[in-house]
Formats: sequence, structure tokens, C-alpha cells
Amino acid sequence: MNSDLSKLIGATSNARLRLRLLAVSHFIDGKNRTEIASFLKVSRLSVNKWIKAYLDFGVEGLVEKPHTGRPSRLTIEQKKYLKEYVTSNAIKPEGGRLQGSDVTQFILDEFDISYQPSGVYRLLHELNLSWITTRSKHPKQSEEAQESFKKFPIETILKIPGHIHLKEVLVWFQDEARFGQRNTTTKIWAEKGTRPRAVQQQQFEYAYLFGAVCINTGEAEAIVSPLSNMEAMTKHLELISTATPRGKHSVVIMDQASWHQAHLANHFKNITIIHIPPYSPELNPIEQVWQWLRQYKLANRCFENYNDIVNSVCNAWNSFCEDKRRVQSLCFRDWTRLVS
Repeated sequence: MNSDLSKLIGATSNARLRLRLLAVSHFIDGKNRTEIASFLKVSRLSVNKWIKAYLDFGVEGLVEKPHTGRPSRLTIEQKKYLKEYVTSNAIKPEGGRLQGSDVTQFILDEFDISYQPSGVYRLLHELNLSWITTRSKHPKQSEEAQESFKKFPIETILKIPGHIHLKEVLVWFQDEARFGQRNTTTKIWAEKGTRPRAVQQQQFEYAYLFGAVCINTGEAEAIVSPLSNMEAMTKHLELISTATPRGKHSVVIMDQASWHQAHLANHFKNITIIHIPPYSPELNPIEQVWQWLRQYKLANRCFENYNDIVNSVCNAWNSFCEDKRRVQSLCFRDWTRLVS
């Protein structure tokens, strides 16, 4: 077997190219085409084609050319116009959603080209569009306020005591969530064609988990309370204050719930509270922590009573917090970076 071809055969990960190289190598070694076809379990016609390609163009002649397929029925400009239409009208002004039949009709009306439904869906995927679930958004939410809030270093400088340098600031995200007997269910792996069931209680016992995570250190502090009020909030801030090392200052980011009063931080010299804009839960990544707790630890199960809820929530929280890298990767946001 030719030594150069042997090296190429050993180096390539492309099975089809390897087969063609083997055919050529056997041909160079003196095998006839019928023998090569029989040995490699391919047709003699294929062997003839590969050897001719090699003799005419060398190894490059054996490399498979990209399959161009049928030419697109829409021009590049038409595809661009179609994508703009779909993204602009995905949610109909009168309510509802854009459907494949709407896109089919739009193409027919605008370009006088008729598509089958399967062709329309292939075209949409070609345009890098996907059928995905929307995220909810409050009608009073202000994107301008959110973008302004993301100028976080300026907001921090304005709120913290003047003698504190930004490099001494620790950023915490804080929130609380209710967990209880009206529990969530999740998707699970099951055999196709089946509809598995998961238990969901009808009772109404619950507890509040006050949680906070530090994106700088991965530390986390939490308490569980039967009520969500300023007393519980103050106790939670006390935990954060105690966890703040000497010489550091904690900025605690939270929403504008009635018990999240800024004056509560006056009890602690090393804490400043900064509120996110109204109706902007996506600015508080601890919402994803609640989702993690439910998805991985608390969903699809029953709780006997309040104490069982408390114990289960505490165990779930401790399980989440034992990996500080997970805490940081889930909750860090670029706009919270105070120093480069």
C-alpha cells in the first residue's frame, strides 16, 4: 500500500473519504478493479469513478463536494423580507400568534410563490427561526428603565457611602419565594405514547424562603419564615451583614415589594439596598435559583405539614449552595461588574 496514502487513510476521520483512499491504494498496489470492489464491498462502478477522479485530480478528486440541492425558490432579498415579516408579526396585534398558514399566504401574496406547509417550515428553519416559548412581560414594564439600571456602577456609587471604593463592594441578589403543598410538576423521561402522572396536593400549607446570593464569592444566606414581612426581611439582612467580611460593603439588589424598604438597611453599617425597576423580575437572577430548587429538588412530591415543607426547603437550598461555582455561574450578570 502506498505510504503517503496510508498516512492519509490513518489521519482522516471521514469514513467515505477513507473508503475511496483505500480503493485507490489497492489499485496502486496492483489489484484489479473487480478485486477491489469485492474486497471493499462496493460496486465496481464506484471503484471506477474513484480511480478516475484520483487519476484526473489527485486526492482532491476524492473529496466529496458539498451537496447544493434544489435551488431556493426565494431570492436572498425575498428571504430577508420574509424574516422581517415573521419576526415583526410573530405576535398578532389583535392577539394570537403567527402560524405556518399565515406565512404560506404571505409568500403567495407577496412573491406569487406557492409553498406546501412542510416547505414553509424548512424555509423558516433555514432563516434561523425556531418555534419557541415566549417569556412573560408585564404591560407596565419599561425597557428604558431596565437599560438605565444596568449602568450599575453609577447607581452603586450614588447609593453607597462616599468613602467606600467599588473594589470593596460585594453584590448580592435577594428575593423570597413561596413553597408549599400546592407544588409544581415537571417534565420527566417516560416511554413514548404514555402520559405519566405526578402527584399534586390540594392543601394550602406553605412557607417563605428568603434567599440571597453573593455573585462575587458564591456565598449564600437564607431563612425560612411562615410570613413575608419586614420582620423576616430584617432578619435576613442581618444574616447578610454578618456574612460580609470586615472592610467590605454589601450592596443588596432586590425588587420593590412593600417589605423591601430601603430604610431597613439603616440598621446595618455594611449594607446598602438598591431596588430594581418595577415589573422587572428578569433583572434578578435569583428567580433562576427558585426554578432550580423546584426543578431539581422540590417538584413532583408531597409535603405532610409545615415542618416537612421547612425541612425540605432547607435541604434543597443547602444542596444548591454547596457548589459556589454553580451559584456564581447561575447568578452572575455582566452588568453587575463594578471594577475591571
